[in-house]
Amino acid sequence: MGDGHTQGIDRILRAAGDETADLIGSIVEAAKDHLEADIGFLAEFRGESKVIRRAAGDGATVGLQEGTSLPLQETYCHRVVRGELPNVVGDARSDARVKDLGITRQLKIGAYIGVPVTLPGGRVFGTLCCINHEPDPTIQRRDVKFMRVLADLVARQLDRHEQAEARRQEALDRIRAVIADGGPNMVFQPIVDLASREIVGAEALARFEHEPRRSPDRWFAEAWDVGLGVELEMTAVAAALARLPQIAGGVYVSVNVSPETLCAPAFLGSLAAAPAGRVVVEVTEHAAVEKYAPLTEAIARLKDRGIRLAVDDVGAGYSGLSHILRIAPDLVKLDVSLTRGIQGDPAKQALASAAVNFASRLRVSIVAEGVETAQDAEALRVLGVRYGQGYHFARPGPLPLRVASAAAPD
Repeated sequence: MGDGHTQGIDRILRAAGDETADLIGSIVEAAKDHLEADIGFLAEFRGESKVIRRAAGDGATVGLQEGTSLPLQETYCHRVVRGELPNVVGDARSDARVKDLGITRQLKIGAYIGVPVTLPGGRVFGTLCCINHEPDPTIQRRDVKFMRVLADLVARQLDRHEQAEARRQEALDRIRAVIADGGPNMVFQPIVDLASREIVGAEALARFEHEPRRSPDRWFAEAWDVGLGVELEMTAVAAALARLPQIAGGVYVSVNVSPETLCAPAFLGSLAAAPAGRVVVEVTEHAAVEKYAPLTEAIARLKDRGIRLAVDDVGAGYSGLSHILRIAPDLVKLDVSLTRGIQGDPAKQALASAAVNFASRLRVSIVAEGVETAQDAEALRVLGVRYGQGYHFARPGPLPLRVASAAAPD
């Protein structure tokens, strides 16, 4: 019998636009139509109750519709699953086993067919049933077999989504545990003046010491999948800004946030304790921005506080020129795909030169990401790029900030 462990099944069946819910509704409808029944329904056993999860036909006329709860012990379904009643009752009004039951009169049962819905592993979810108001002696064994096939389809769909719900809950628990633990560990990568190698800023980057061990982008992707993306990003920002007193006063800290987090009502307040001039908010997109109005309003509030804005991954992803014009950042960061190997690539040099001219007209500073060699650093400097970060200067690491000794380009 059902033991109350099917939590989440009702949420699946109620989910708006859920393909599984639509499919199960179609299966119930198919059972009713095949048997030319007056009512078809899928029932879930929940403790001492039978709850109607999907219904087709005229069940509302007898009070049998989605959400209806009936005492399990009084139902045909209960008796079928216990083996006390066959799958088919052709004439309920003359069958001594059911004719005097209150449920027979309440639901106006003339004929009944029902089969258990058994989830993989043997747990009974409930039953798939059809009712006729008049007796029907024509129901055959092949009809029972057909109903069993449909019940098996229902069971497989429910099990698949119940497992997905369980995985989602595990993910929620993981992300919540990270947030409760103060968020990810933050490391810092220096941003330097390409001419002097002086440290002018540092990008804060998340590193997760929690299980399972995996890359930060997978942790954040999972957080967004379960609806905790904003919370995890804000926790990472708080962890980064808590380290600001350990960084020299003239150096800013750049924190990565998505447009969704930037627009969150609590985000601006989370920056209140930090000196505005030392914080750069770096907008990182995992999807194209569809509505700019909320984003531009949030950016205006940041700039009113004196907080600067950077656009990440320029030259890749969603950071196109129109995006930059709409956001009007203080800094743009050239993506590694544009800067890596630029010393020997005329096409990349032309693109970087165009970006420099574009930024100059907008009075925007450029930071080149992914600078890995002295040759690339020198090529970018010659092209007019003022700032850079990458393994050539320092890998992301703990404080204090350090930059490697200069090496002359070949």
